[in-house]
Amino acid sequence: MAGELFVNREAELQLIDEALQTLRDRQRLLRTPVVELCGVRGIGKTALLRQVQQRCLETDVPCIWTEAGREESLLASQIAEQVRRYQIQPGRAEENGLGGPDLQRSVEALRLLAQRGRAVLLVDAVDAGNEHLLRWLEALLRELLKEYTLFVVLAASRLVTFEHERSVARKMTVLELGPLDRPSCEAYFQKMGLPLGSEARELVFSWTRGYPLAMEVLTGAIRGGLDPFQQADRLQLLQLLAERVIRQEILRKLLPQERPAYESLLRLLSVPRRFNLLLLQELIEKFEPRWTRESPLDYFFLPRELSDKTEVVRWHLERSGYAVVEPVRQLFLLILRSEQPELFVALHRWLATFNQRLAGRVSGSDRIRYLREWLYHSAFSLEPATLAQDIQELLAALPWEAAEARVQFVEEVRQDQELQEALGEQAERLLTGLQALEH
Repeated sequence: MAGELFVNREAELQLIDEALQTLRDRQRLLRTPVVELCGVRGIGKTALLRQVQQRCLETDVPCIWTEAGREESLLASQIAEQVRRYQIQPGRAEENGLGGPDLQRSVEALRLLAQRGRAVLLVDAVDAGNEHLLRWLEALLRELLKEYTLFVVLAASRLVTFEHERSVARKMTVLELGPLDRPSCEAYFQKMGLPLGSEARELVFSWTRGYPLAMEVLTGAIRGGLDPFQQADRLQLLQLLAERVIRQEILRKLLPQERPAYESLLRLLSVPRRFNLLLLQELIEKFEPRWTRESPLDYFFLPRELSDKTEVVRWHLERSGYAVVEPVRQLFLLILRSEQPELFVALHRWLATFNQRLAGRVSGSDRIRYLREWLYHSAFSLEPATLAQDIQELLAALPWEAAEARVQFVEEVRQDQELQEALGEQAERLLTGLQALEH
């Protein structure tokens, strides 16, 4: 997977190449000796780490590859074992207040390696929810960053926060990996050597939204003989995506008996583009009653639980709400729309009403946000004629909004590609009407 899926990470590689070049120049110091690669499972973090490893091999820079796992003792053993490959035998760790023999052994081994001139430490699969492991990594990095010939790259499904060691946090650069864009997907098809026509490539892109793991699963199945334009094969491909991507990867931290309930809840929460605690409670009580909590206050802890166990629910500051992260959200929506089309429409209809109701109770930025979400959900739940009429009524009402709110609405709609895609042919009508309001 690492070699075939590696496309369109030029910006990340440039930063890493600069760091490796600095390592080779003893007159310069690394400005960012720690880089964190952040993104959902299957987005390409490990593939990028393999590229770093390959660059180290080509430039004769010692490189240590580790899997974070669940216990720091295992991580420490991996470090010591790989350091020995460079004919370095770490001594026996003695108690010196650094935080235990595992930490001392790792610090000593990596220091000995770095003292030879330069070295790179790659730490894959860091569990951002494992507080004990994070504290251990913090202490390790605190000691190692005193050596200016060591470069560290971490990979985690969600952002690792080093709260206790500010010296570490200040020296870390976060690179959040997103899905591949359309040109990169085309480059991927070429690397795969899969003869797909334009219609088939469009289908793969629309289904996966550039999610590397989903693209690998889907194109592999097509190569194996499944035809996405045949109904029976189409259903089989969707089931394969659900099994390989959702159940085996996104839900892998859960016990098998837990997965159906969490999958159903994540599918539900993928329909809104953002949700707060009020929306979370009302959605659950109407559509997923088995997740109903005894007290409204209990819903406060549910997003954190979902984040820790699945790593795909996050707070989005720009959206002022929680959301299932892209492109996992789009995969859930694809499966929901295909397997439960009536529920898909019912959820959008309910959410349109919910946002319209709240838009009538607030003003300013909050009202604009609710109006956009009302439009988005209406696009999936109304007949074209009704949607067109609602857009006309909205355009007629906008001049009565405050000038600042009206400008905000116009700008946000223009930048909201997902909304325009959902509106389809009606998007041009909306954009034309908004342009007329500016004159």
